Amino acid sequence: MSNFTKDHHSKFHSPNAFCGNAGPEELRHLQELLEKLTTNELKLLTKRVGIKFLVDESELTRDDYLSVLDEADREDFYREYRKIMEKREKQKNK
Repeated sequence: MSNFTKDHHSKFHSPNAFCGNAGPEELRHLQELLEKLTTNELKLLTKRVGIKFLVDESELTRDDYLSVLDEADREDFYREYRKIMEKREKQKNK
């Protein structure tokens, strides 16, 4: 990848994003975590980690959300994922 392309790409996500930093095992773990989320939780997680789409959300599918979360900052992702799972657990125990 040329420096121009690498620099251009890095403007669109955190330097600590999964994309470009995570190895195959971490990416596999990311996918396993994402599969546990409902579509609404995926939407929420995407917003909370700062990923924005340029199209109306009504046009998006679950796969659209799944395909962009590797652009999230890893610390933000794990923090927000934990919050979502904690909220789910609290609701389950009511």
